[in-house]
Amino acid sequence: MSRLIALWNTYPPRFWLLFIGMLFSVSCSSFIWPFVTIYIAEQTQSSLTLTALMFSVEACASLLSVGRTSKMMDLYGRKVMMIAGLVLQAGNLVLMTQVTSIGGWLVLMAVMGVVSPLFPIGGNAMVADLLPNQQRAQAYALLRMAINLGVVTGPLIGGWIITEYSFRIAFWTTALLLLLLAGLAQWLLKETCPEVKKDTPQTAQSVWKNRRFMTILLLYTFSVMGFIEMFILMPIYLKQNFQILENQSSLLFSVNALIVVLFQYSTTRWASRFSPFLMMASGALVYTLALGSVPFLETFVFFVGAMVVLTIGEMVINPTVTSYVSNLAPDHMRARYMGMLEMVYRVAMGTSPLMGGLINDLLAPCLIWVYGSLIALVGAVGFMGMYLRRFARS
Repeated sequence: MSRLIALWNTYPPRFWLLFIGMLFSVSCSSFIWPFVTIYIAEQTQSSLTLTALMFSVEACASLLSVGRTSKMMDLYGRKVMMIAGLVLQAGNLVLMTQVTSIGGWLVLMAVMGVVSPLFPIGGNAMVADLLPNQQRAQAYALLRMAINLGVVTGPLIGGWIITEYSFRIAFWTTALLLLLLAGLAQWLLKETCPEVKKDTPQTAQSVWKNRRFMTILLLYTFSVMGFIEMFILMPIYLKQNFQILENQSSLLFSVNALIVVLFQYSTTRWASRFSPFLMMASGALVYTLALGSVPFLETFVFFVGAMVVLTIGEMVINPTVTSYVSNLAPDHMRARYMGMLEMVYRVAMGTSPLMGGLINDLLAPCLIWVYGSLIALVGAVGFMGMYLRRFARS
């Protein structure tokens, strides 16, 4: 108990409000997103490739909008954009319960790509606004614990609602809870945006000219492209090939989240003793091993084991990258850097499931995981190269 009190006193109250907000947001969203590929396929009677295309549309919309929305956060504040994102996301979820055509889903997934990143981007920027450099790695680890604690409960509740009631009830429940969170954020959350500096064309272009940052983004994208397959394609892979239903496959996500909740903070404290690039390379390499094992698995307990291994890599690489980028970003451009980092997951969701769907439909389901393992290996090799270059210079 004394350790918990000491941890509570280490960070300001506004950080803990963000912690609770992230927990609530992810828990609600996790009611449906692990199973949305199944819902789209059933509603539209489409192939896995066409279903995965929806995530490509979402990613493209995110990429096209993140520069403008994150710039607005830097200029006008984090809070208003975060609340707008929650409200618009809730409305979009309600509309998703009414759509049965491919065209309708393409439009709604594009809208989701614009609005769903706003709350996490703003939250990550607020953490960097509130805390000094030396506290950020552990703070982002705590946020990841909140996110994964939400994932512990979300898929279990969502899988139960879908199995016992319907997808439509799960969508409506999520929408109502996101509106409740928006109201609480308006009431409790205070703005943290630092004093705005005047933007210039050179400032706007400086993000893209930061070669170290862009290299990290590229390599991290390769790593996450492998990682994301386990969360987007695994439920439908298990259902179609092993007759494992949603209420069982949701346990994989809960195992992942529970491990992060229990061990993320201590893992991050351990990883902070080493070079960030070495930890990024190690995390991506663990992804490679976990994904490469999936084609050889046939029983559910071994799929759980693969998820455990994948989670170890996640705990090492994710807070390391987030903390490194937040320290790299200038104060007045923090939301833009964090927004581009958030887009890594959007790009991965938009490209990797589509490639996996094509491999599934044209070649063989087991080759999905060979592709995921190889693409994560590219990230691991790249990060190791950055570490060795820095080591050689020092």
